[in-house]
Amino acid sequence: MKISCDKAAEICTKSQYEEASWWQVLKLKLHISYCKSCAKFSAKNAKFTSLCESAKLEALKEKDKESMKEALKKQL
Repeated sequence: MKISCDKAAEICTKSQYEEASWWQVLKLKLHISYCKSCAKFSAKNAKFTSLCESAKLEALKEKDKESMKEALKKQL
């Protein structure tokens, strides 16, 4: 049931977006209970996600991405 810090970080990110299973979340909580650096990472990740949501950030639309790629190609 023990997981590595890398796996904990992966699960932490998944859980922020509600993509982690309940079993993964349980393993993460257990890991965080004894690993203070992962506990700090988890807290910072949660705060970052909260800030992004409150800022209502959105990803670029595909059309905008393509036009940026074309502009970069022209400059190179």
